[in-house]
Amino acid sequence: MATKWDLPALELKAPVKVSPLIRFCRWSLLITGIAYGLQHNRTLTKREKEHRIQLRQKKIIWDEEQRLNKLKENRVGMLYLAKATNTKIPDNFDQMYPK
Repeated sequence: MATKWDLPALELKAPVKVSPLIRFCRWSLLITGIAYGLQHNRTLTKREKEHRIQLRQKKIIWDEEQRLNKLKENRVGMLYLAKATNTKIPDNFDQMYPK
């Protein structure tokens, strides 16, 4: 069943023979690109490993700093609450909340 949208079959020309030099250049560039990509990937992977090692080492330091800051904030908050509620500060306060 033909409709108005059917296109007539096109007559295709015979394929052109590609020069061996052009074919060699295409394949050479393809192989060179793949080799470059693999080498570049290895380089980036090595950099990323080193970066992750550094981040792991820094994270230990950051976590410790964060813990100490939290202790300081808790101490300041407890002193504020004691002053606001007129509560006597216990004698062992410095042991419970070190500076």
